[in-house]
Amino acid sequence: MNRAKQVREDLDGSVLIVTLCLLFIVVGLVITILDVASDHRKIAVRQMNLDQAMYVAEAGVETGARFMESNLIVMVNSSTGATNGSGSISAGSYSYFICRSNTSTSTYCIISTGTVNGVKRVVSLLDVYQPTYAEFSLWSSNNNAVSFATGDTFTGHVHSNTELYFSGSPAFYGPLTSNYGTYSGSLSGVYLADGLTLNSYQGTMADVNFNSGSSSLKSLANLVVSGTATLTFNGGTTTVKTSGSTTIFTNVTSSWANGGAIYVANNGTTTGSKSGTIYLQGGTITGPLTVVSEASMYVENNITYTHNPVTTPTTTDALGLISQDNIWVDTGAPTSLTIDASMIAAGTSGDGSAGSFGVANYSTKTPTGTLTVYGGIVQDTRGAVGTVNGNGNIQTGYVKNYSYDSRFLTKPPPDYPVISNKVNFSQWQESH
Repeated sequence: MNRAKQVREDLDGSVLIVTLCLLFIVVGLVITILDVASDHRKIAVRQMNLDQAMYVAEAGVETGARFMESNLIVMVNSSTGATNGSGSISAGSYSYFICRSNTSTSTYCIISTGTVNGVKRVVSLLDVYQPTYAEFSLWSSNNNAVSFATGDTFTGHVHSNTELYFSGSPAFYGPLTSNYGTYSGSLSGVYLADGLTLNSYQGTMADVNFNSGSSSLKSLANLVVSGTATLTFNGGTTTVKTSGSTTIFTNVTSSWANGGAIYVANNGTTTGSKSGTIYLQGGTITGPLTVVSEASMYVENNITYTHNPVTTPTTTDALGLISQDNIWVDTGAPTSLTIDASMIAAGTSGDGSAGSFGVANYSTKTPTGTLTVYGGIVQDTRGAVGTVNGNGNIQTGYVKNYSYDSRFLTKPPPDYPVISNKVNFSQWQESH
């Protein structure tokens, strides 16, 4: 009897031990599961904070960019070109710092730190700059219902504030944008390397300041003459002839580190011999130069660079042609014409000029050649350089071959007008 009782007691003790062991194992598993779940929760919360901190840092970058757009002139003229700011969004806060680039006084960087629940992310925009109109292959405030036709090729950014028209099979090897919501014609034969973007703002002609205040093109020019002028380009010098006088202007001057600028003003009227009209007789350009007229310009012959930037991309040869009225290819120009320049026809003199780049006799000129522009064309109202038939083939005037000079993205011709309320950047990066 006692032995049976002892056996039962031993069995009860064994069961208790096994039960306790199982209990310890279960408790351990529960604790482990809770620890793992807690770690996963912590990881999930941290990842959420990291994601939110990135959004907050990007908001800081955007705020800094908008500040630059509104205050760039003040920043450029300041001794350091640096500023900072801060703000909050949702559950986080950001602080941004804007400073000049180490390689250029006209480019900047924006560094923004976003913080959410103690977690930080840092985002940077490098080589931030205010774009100039020299970055366009073709820009028009009013496309004027002029079609892009078969044979037309464009390398670089093409833009119109109004509706784009297509006929045949033109080719666009860069961005194509419009501030209008629709386009006319078919895109079936159109080559679009970077697509077509509608409702895209790209500046206004009011950004071009000819003669108002200390920042105007007239005030910044190295040489100012008045009346009607004839210019001939002779490599590193430009012969400027006005009524009764001749001036030899050196394109690169000791007083202007970035080149030279010539301004031809009107002499109280925008018509006749006192208008400020310029006749460009052609030649070669050595060094950087900008030519500005308060009336129209007429291109009478080829204008080329001494050093071809396609084969010599480090060349400083650069030309800007800026007219307050129109820029015309004159009636006596060669049947094949080359213009190496970035051009603006603003149409803001008030004399009724449309502000167009075009061919004076485009509707009657025999179509025997190509109009080659290496640089860009900016115009208030798009002018015509030829006519096309129903198939989109050229009938009169010139076939267009317009290419953007990529050097002008960061180093445009002297005093080239910038686009207000807009900044671009070349690099985005995150740092930890």
